[in-house]
Amino acid sequence: MNITIKATKYTLSPETEALIEEKLAAPLRLLGEEGDRALLEIEVEQAPAEGRSSQPCRVVARLIVDGKVFHAEAVKPTPESAADRVRSELEAEIRHSRGRARTLWKRGHSAVKKMLRFGR
Repeated sequence: MNITIKATKYTLSPETEALIEEKLAAPLRLLGEEGDRALLEIEVEQAPAEGRSSQPCRVVARLIVDGKVFHAEAVKPTPESAADRVRSELEAEIRHSRGRARTLWKRGHSAVKKMLRFGR
């Protein structure tokens, strides 16, 4: 697993960087063995103010696994809270994708089974 963190117009402390990396590495456990080949790109930047905070933080994550791309983005007052939101979005996308693949697999199997019963 490769994790890259890029800060744009934002100064990251080593503690914050380690915390963000730890939080966003959690969705990789849902990938199983594919998680070893995954590439996670994280970008932390200062976003324009959107009401609640004068200095909000925007966290964007792109997870690339075997040609599939998962994308999540959040704007929150702190990078830690934005990382929490991004983590939950990534997990939801991975679960949705995994469920879709299983559904298609089952449909394919049932179609083959139906074809084999044609002669009865």
